[in-house]
Amino acid sequence: MHVNDFIRSLPKIRQRKVWAVRDESGATVQYVGATDNRKRTAQKYIDEKYPSRTMTLVFSHYNGLITIPQ
Repeated sequence: MHVNDFIRSLPKIRQRKVWAVRDESGATVQYVGATDNRKRTAQKYIDEKYPSRTMTLVFSHYNGLITIPQ
């Protein structure tokens, strides 16, 4: 195994992104993050939790560190 292959195989450590979930009126309903740190994963969760409402995600802040496997 080449050194670069080994380095690429290590998990990535990133700051956890947290998004504010806002409803149609712009009020924050809750905050949400995703285990893979992707906005689309968080959006999928919100779409399943609030199927009949239009919610938007707005980046809020970073919170702690997470490990993202390769």
